[in-house]
Amino acid sequence: MKTFFFFGDSITLGDNSGAGLGWVGRLAGLAAAAGLPVPPSTFYNLGARRHSSRHIRQRWLAEYRARLTADTSPYLLFCFGTVDMAAPNGNVVVPPEESLANARAILEEARGEAPLLLISAPPVKNPEHGDRIAALNKSYAVLCESLNLPYADIFAELGDAYIDDLSDGLHPGETGNRLMAECLLRHPTFREWIRP
Repeated sequence: MKTFFFFGDSITLGDNSGAGLGWVGRLAGLAAAAGLPVPPSTFYNLGARRHSSRHIRQRWLAEYRARLTADTSPYLLFCFGTVDMAAPNGNVVVPPEESLANARAILEEARGEAPLLLISAPPVKNPEHGDRIAALNKSYAVLCESLNLPYADIFAELGDAYIDDLSDGLHPGETGNRLMAECLLRHPTFREWIRP
């Protein structure tokens, strides 16, 4: 059975998403409706509030392996960087160099486990935070290219409609989560990842 594992922070988890589906739940429904090969499948949302790449690096493998069964055909998707580039006290939570090293470690470990996909962190309302995320996303793209691994950059495509739905500046509501799911569903890299 296909089993999809989504690792990320509270945006992946779906905080503030109204119906509690977040973009992961909406993506599962939209993918099935679009005829992509997802059902019957299991979707594990393994987002965790305030988790940076540092946290995800420490926890992802154990959480993933604890959910494997003999008939599992696993798929791994990672989305992080928003927490890394936050600067609540004037200093970023995870410096860009460390964030990139964490991403490399996660991807190198994950590539031997299952088809994987890294997606960019989405935009936020604070312009300075957003600029840091955009720069980090570019570094992630270069990293994935060097490792010959897929990367889906949706940062710019989400645009103003997504940002307008961030009532707390970070977490999308129902509209933003739907836009993120639709954006991913259109992305050719995502569609290639979900089909193997």
